[in-house]
Amino acid sequence: MDRVVPPYRINVLLTATAFVIAVTQLVIVPLLLRPESGLEADLLAVLIAVLLSLTTPFNRALLHEAIHGRLVRRRDWNTRFGRALAICSGISFDAIRLGHMTHHRFPRHALDRADVIEPGMNRVTATIRFYLGLAGWLYVREILSSMLMLMPRRVINWVASNVMPEDDADGMLLHGALRRGLDRRLSRIRMDSILVILIYGVAFYLYGEWWPVLLLGIALRGLIVSLQDNVAHYDTPAYVGAPAHNTRTVHWAALFMLNSNLHGVHHDQPDVPWNRLPNAFRSAGGNYSGGYFRLLAKQFHGPVRLSKD
Repeated sequence: MDRVVPPYRINVLLTATAFVIAVTQLVIVPLLLRPESGLEADLLAVLIAVLLSLTTPFNRALLHEAIHGRLVRRRDWNTRFGRALAICSGISFDAIRLGHMTHHRFPRHALDRADVIEPGMNRVTATIRFYLGLAGWLYVREILSSMLMLMPRRVINWVASNVMPEDDADGMLLHGALRRGLDRRLSRIRMDSILVILIYGVAFYLYGEWWPVLLLGIALRGLIVSLQDNVAHYDTPAYVGAPAHNTRTVHWAALFMLNSNLHGVHHDQPDVPWNRLPNAFRSAGGNYSGGYFRLLAKQFHGPVRLSKD
């Protein structure tokens, strides 16, 4: 497919909306939670704070466009907007970008298929880990990955060696990608992580005795991120390069998540912007793997054990 110019003006408006949502949740809502405001006003503010977390698919889709360099026209501003979106989500842009681009290069690598119980793995341990991932651990892992970058380089390398042993081809490739990424962007990741700590520290301070409300909103965000993280790859073949799912959903939901339901097309044609994914899907004669929300729920069937053959 010929290169298609992304909808930059629309993206800027959508990004501005995402920033308004973040500022509202982190700053404006806690300012409304005052003893003199009354119980009804306080309950309304709490409801708003929690409901704003339901915009997570929209915010993550914009962040995804920035990761692929398609959010705004100028590369430097694309990175700035991407970093700001990521910081508002409590993570570092370059850290999540490194993981996402590795996922694109080696989809369904050994650490990218939590829904699979590999030969020799303990079924109980793998199942617990899988369900914890769905319940929010995947988002917590993103936060921890960003915060880990504040540690000395030798500590980062030690953790990476324990999480990604270099005893197979996948491990060596992932370590190589990590080293190259850190060589170029470690200082920027650290700056973003510090800003995350400062911004959320101020937000919790502003919420005061209402801090559980912000924590609940973050937990809801984490649940949504974790449920969506692997839905497009759940129950696909367990080999590197396996195709992802394209799923059917109602029009408003597809727009809300910027057509993220067409993830298979995105993997096949990663340069196509979000607004042209439906056209690319039709042009390729694509087939749906089923309904998006049905597949989202199907994840709760749990991981599948691979045979030793």
